[in-house]
Amino acid sequence: MTVSIGVGVGHAQDAKQAVRDAVERARAGLSGAPIQAAYLTATVDYEAADVHATFRELLPEVALHGVTTSLGVLTPEGVQNEGHGALAVMLFGGPPGMAFVASSLEEDGRRAGEAAARALVRQAGGRQPRVILFNASPGQEEAMLAGIASVCPDAPCSGGSAADHAIAGQWSVFTLEGPVRSGVSLLGIFGEVRCGTALSVPYTPTSTRARATNSEGRTLLTLDEQPAAQVLGRWMEGAIDEQLRSGGNILAQTALRPIAVRRGLGQQDHYITVHPAHIHAERGSVDIFANIEPRDEVCLMTGTPEGLVNEVAHLIDMTLARGGLTAREVKGAALIFCAGCAGALGPRIDEGLRTFARLLPGVPMLGLCTFGEQGHVPGLGNVHQDLSLSLTLFADERP
Repeated sequence: MTVSIGVGVGHAQDAKQAVRDAVERARAGLSGAPIQAAYLTATVDYEAADVHATFRELLPEVALHGVTTSLGVLTPEGVQNEGHGALAVMLFGGPPGMAFVASSLEEDGRRAGEAAARALVRQAGGRQPRVILFNASPGQEEAMLAGIASVCPDAPCSGGSAADHAIAGQWSVFTLEGPVRSGVSLLGIFGEVRCGTALSVPYTPTSTRARATNSEGRTLLTLDEQPAAQVLGRWMEGAIDEQLRSGGNILAQTALRPIAVRRGLGQQDHYITVHPAHIHAERGSVDIFANIEPRDEVCLMTGTPEGLVNEVAHLIDMTLARGGLTAREVKGAALIFCAGCAGALGPRIDEGLRTFARLLPGVPMLGLCTFGEQGHVPGLGNVHQDLSLSLTLFADERP
């Protein structure tokens, strides 16, 4: 079986014209192969309903999947956004049965993951997917992944959480039926397609550590029995003193100095990076973008813009190795880039993205900036974390 992948970007001011441009450009890369699924993204500058309706009009028989992106659309040439919005689509071409899409709006995260995964497998006649492209609204990603694992225990998941430009809840998940504020959508790749996936952490652990002693969902209350905000304030060495006094957003101050939970994997540990988001001065608590449980060891991490730029090459090399792929075999790439990392890089993100043109020349790539990343870690399974990069590469089976 041969997989064909085409990617198109549109950035006209009119959403319908932008979709038409993106679909036309993506179709050109398929060499006439029948389209089996579409992975789409758009900034919230466009009305999500208009974007979805136009994709549905142009691709009436094609399963749609995706989420909104922060900042813009990521390409091998750099970030695409003219200031009035941008969108993109990755089309998967090939024989029937190679790709299916399923979604769930269940309020319980685990049940949502289970329901979407069961629907995916049912469409595939009981087959298990080679890889699942996972996209969801922020908040319950860990539970959703657990639900998926109960149905598809061996399928790697790779993806990102829906985003907007200002954490204002304006994001959307694009399902087959339409855009939704809260839910999960899965795109499963089946059959004789080779896939490589990897999740990269562009930070280094420090010796500064504490034990989580109390938390409520994604609010960290205490570290070593002390108010979490006070402990984080000491770790940040004055960078968040104003927020400690009055409360407030600390995303920018912690983008290069996040926290993480260590997971032991024998000779090589994995650090689940977590982005501290907001200080509540009256409680001394810290809102975070991933779960930290009581008794977890929490570690301060450190990074640099240079390290983030260079991490793209490492991510590509790691993904090729995990999939047993060569650069020449790759037919397409789906990149998930944390919006917090993108913010810390500023214009230098284009420098990192151009690594794709150098290491995977000519490969169509769809890239999103997200509010949480998901990927597969060997020995640990599918995880959700922040301030990370996730990549999936697609290739034909070898004869």
